[in-house]
Amino acid sequence: MRIGILVDELAPGSAPKLVGWPIRKLAELGVDAEAIAIVEKDHWQKYKEVYDTHLAGVKIRYLFQYFPAFLRRCNFRFPGMSFFSAHHVGAAFFAHRAVKSREFDIIVAKCQYTAFAARDLLRHCGIPFVIHIYDPSTFMAQKIYRKRNRWKYPLMYVGGLWLDHYAVAKCRAVITSGTFHHKRIRELTDKPIEVLPDGCFVMEEFRPFTSREPMIVAFDRWDIGNIPNICIDVLEMVRNKNVTLTIGGFWYPESLRDNFVAYVKAKGLEKRVNILGPLDDAMIMNLCSKAMVHLHPIHESFGLTTLEAAACGCPGIIPSGSGVAELFEDGVSGFHPTVGDVGAMAKCVDRIMEDLSFAERMGRAAWEVAKNYTWLDYARRLKQIVEKYI
Repeated sequence: MRIGILVDELAPGSAPKLVGWPIRKLAELGVDAEAIAIVEKDHWQKYKEVYDTHLAGVKIRYLFQYFPAFLRRCNFRFPGMSFFSAHHVGAAFFAHRAVKSREFDIIVAKCQYTAFAARDLLRHCGIPFVIHIYDPSTFMAQKIYRKRNRWKYPLMYVGGLWLDHYAVAKCRAVITSGTFHHKRIRELTDKPIEVLPDGCFVMEEFRPFTSREPMIVAFDRWDIGNIPNICIDVLEMVRNKNVTLTIGGFWYPESLRDNFVAYVKAKGLEKRVNILGPLDDAMIMNLCSKAMVHLHPIHESFGLTTLEAAACGCPGIIPSGSGVAELFEDGVSGFHPTVGDVGAMAKCVDRIMEDLSFAERMGRAAWEVAKNYTWLDYARRLKQIVEKYI
């Protein structure tokens, strides 16, 4: 069996991990898988050490280099859009130039923007595809534009609605990371929906909470739809003023980091906040094995960082409705307050920091759950899913 895992680009954050490790683990299961990216950016050069960790030795095919020369020269981002670009639309006409007929048994298309390429490969190469939808485009339009750019919102919503319909029209099935969006997807299509939680690396030994620091940890790819300022609001409300916050990850654009630093200073919390850059998995495991709680206050289609923290025995606080919240029982192996409820999040931190016995029970419970979601488990589940639709 040959599987192509299709992405628009290998952007900083979880993308290299969500592509590289499934391919490596599928190989252990006897499955030949290859990464297919629409466009190549310079992220690998900027963050070589992080990218090499996940993608060294993984075969990657870039479609854009097979596009006509005129399109390669004039590739641009559409006005008013932070991501949607000419190469996405171009893939609807030229993706097949890079792939032979029936070269893959199936394509796993990651997110709606890859549907342009996936549909072209279906039409010209006869390769079926399943599409992995993390968040419906209409949901993201509401999340990003409804309050921030109200004049854009109607346009973004209509465009997102079209894109969602376009993405599912020709696929054989839809994959999601959790069940939160199933009602919305059912409004788009009656095709099968498969749930595929992300994977993680699990620490072999549990670190007791008596040797941990009174530290909150947060890490992710921070962008305009995922701004971590609320972490500072939570830290400010925590009763124990010795509690610190360590935050790391990619910032896109970089100006968001400057804005975050300014916000920390405005709150007078510079001495309690440690800001790091991109984290590799060794750094993540080191941090999460020292921290007492992981905080991710933004609703996510899944929330991989919460699972990664749990794999180190660090319980997570993430809004209810996030896909990863379905794996952890609220109040037992994690906390799932309502999104935006800063007071509730601060109370969760207080509970952890003020009761070490409870914190350790929760940490151990989270660790036991994470053991069922390794990258090998992910590859097995993915293999079982795609076999149904070949």
